[in-house]
Amino acid sequence: MSELRRIYTTVDTRDRILEAALAVFARRGFDGATTREIAKEGGFSAALIHHHFTDKENLWNLVGQRISEEFVEAITSSIAPELKGTGEGARQMVAAYMRYWREHPQALRFQLWRVLGAPEDERKARSKQLNKMFVPVMKAAQDAGDIRGDVPAGLLMVTMGGLIQYFLHSNMETNDALAVTGAPPMTDDQALDYLWGLVTTTPYEKASAPKKPRTSAKVKKG
Repeated sequence: MSELRRIYTTVDTRDRILEAALAVFARRGFDGATTREIAKEGGFSAALIHHHFTDKENLWNLVGQRISEEFVEAITSSIAPELKGTGEGARQMVAAYMRYWREHPQALRFQLWRVLGAPEDERKARSKQLNKMFVPVMKAAQDAGDIRGDVPAGLLMVTMGGLIQYFLHSNMETNDALAVTGAPPMTDDQALDYLWGLVTTTPYEKASAPKKPRTSAKVKKG
């Protein structure tokens, strides 16, 4: 199933090249991937890659750009307008972050390869773009008093992001650690609740949990 939206035409070879490149980059990283393997993955000639994208680095940069654009769209559209600048808005952003990576496993592996070693210019450009957009969301929630203010907003964001990525790519290690004391495996919602509990100033109450009606105290008859 395609993870990248088509941006050329429904039959354009460039979309096929990008999709094949994402699959190979996700498996091999930048250094391990070759244009020959990408061509084999997509069922076209390596000459087409060089014709449309010149070389492997340009292809890597464009795949990374596409992932970042779709990632930004998914995250920014997740925050309800009336909740911008609040802790609940920041929580929606974090939930969308987890959901995006869960639904795009190849993009997540591409992201991990970015960290392990890839063209630095592409990684730096992405880092500056995303931090400039999303750190202010955490800062606004701090200013509203909804999340802890004793830690820089950027550190809160990268801590939560790093832990979310760990939960997603290291389910085995997480669940084995929980099993030592008999704790059950964590669902994504439970992981999100746990992470949010590390930063919020007030306990998070699930909106779906019905509130128990208050009952008046019974008067004890004499």
